[in-house]
Amino acid sequence: MAATEDAPPKKVYVEAGLQPDTVYAAALAPWRDRLRRYMVESLSAESEWIASVQREQRTRGRDKFFFWSAVFGTHTFFTAFLPLLFFLGQADKARGLVFVVGIGIYLSCVVKDIVCTPRPFSPPVTRLSVSTHHREYGFPSSHSTNSISIALFLGQWLWEQRELAGSPAVVIGWIGLAAYFLSVAGGRIYTGMHSIPDVIGGTLLGTICWVIWVVFGTMIGAWIESGSLSVPIVMVPLTLGLVHYHPETPDDCPCFEDAIAILAVILGVSMGWLLSVREPQLGVSINVWRYGILWAIPAIILRVVLGIGTIFLWRLVMKRTLLTVLPPAFRLFSKVLDVPLPTRRFYLPATKYNEAETPIRPIPSFAELGNLRESSPGSLSPALAPVQPIRSPSPLRFEKEALHIRLRQAANGNASASGSENGYISSPEKERAEEHKASRARKRPTTHYDAEVLTKVVVYTGIGLLASTLIPSCFPAIESRLGLP
Repeated sequence: MAATEDAPPKKVYVEAGLQPDTVYAAALAPWRDRLRRYMVESLSAESEWIASVQREQRTRGRDKFFFWSAVFGTHTFFTAFLPLLFFLGQADKARGLVFVVGIGIYLSCVVKDIVCTPRPFSPPVTRLSVSTHHREYGFPSSHSTNSISIALFLGQWLWEQRELAGSPAVVIGWIGLAAYFLSVAGGRIYTGMHSIPDVIGGTLLGTICWVIWVVFGTMIGAWIESGSLSVPIVMVPLTLGLVHYHPETPDDCPCFEDAIAILAVILGVSMGWLLSVREPQLGVSINVWRYGILWAIPAIILRVVLGIGTIFLWRLVMKRTLLTVLPPAFRLFSKVLDVPLPTRRFYLPATKYNEAETPIRPIPSFAELGNLRESSPGSLSPALAPVQPIRSPSPLRFEKEALHIRLRQAANGNASASGSENGYISSPEKERAEEHKASRARKRPTTHYDAEVLTKVVVYTGIGLLASTLIPSCFPAIESRLGLP
């Protein structure tokens, strides 16, 4: 017993936004702290309301639906599928979409890190988490920002095609886009990931991003298409400045990484756009549908395989190369100039490590979209007494697994454990196992390296340049050699 009492206390993972108020008061500017306190005041009552909605409304079918609809509002989805518009010959719309979505992702990350509010408290809320979004702050909802900006942008595109497509098709398209937005935004409340103010704030922010593009998009396009070297002279320092001056936070929140990535993608797309103007032979590929239906399908498959494969290869090679080269270069820079390396909080300077031990996945972030996680952190709202979290196994579990559990329970004389009418099985042992699994899933790597910041800038700038210009410009020659008409 004494040995247990003398053992050092274990580090407890505290979710972003849930440290004591004194921590945020000391770390944030007074105006940021006041804004945060104002946003948090109503969160306890709203968390109870969301929990009551979950108790009444959660079913296996709805869990599956809102899980998959949330996937279509993630940064990972847009990173993977926005290049397809470039590959299929829709460069103008693809550029607009990159700017609208990119500005929304960046601004939502900045606002999250300025306000530093937690997500709805869990318990009493049960969170159905896609990927690692539960590690971010709550306000505003980036899913809502992305989905409304996409819906408005594509709705405007449909309106521009009304004479060609016909009014009924436009109306049906608008209804579909509205359903897409409502399913993503409403699902953030159903899944316990956001409060109503989070969703409203994200919706307003996404709308503002679309309005910015409507007002200034033509001017930005004209500036880049002028071929002026003022484009890189302005955009490169602006991008690096926005990365350097991103708001610091008291918590290790991944919003900074998302902001770096999307700023770099916008820079890469802009440089590709400028390059295609100055070097016409690097113009974007022709519309794939010019081949006709018969040849368009194999052309699409070819473009997607070559394009996505090239992007993944670029990411693997450049990330490994830069994480090997940059740390010694940073150390040499610090030694020659005799200055400490500037680093963000939670990021280790190169003078304090020999090698950046960062795992590199071939397909970024998609490994984390494979299953739905139920998150019930141990960090409670200070205003809440301990409440048992809502328990239920993953809604993606197959019925035969539930049957196997029943058979094992019966064999062990444990058949009294009851299941819900939806087939969800619950027992104390299984609940503890699931909570342990969810706790492990919530853990975040404790070490970040300063070299990762510049690495991400270079890698994602290259992805934007490759996807928007260099890769599509190769398609006509490849397809001609393969005999496509």
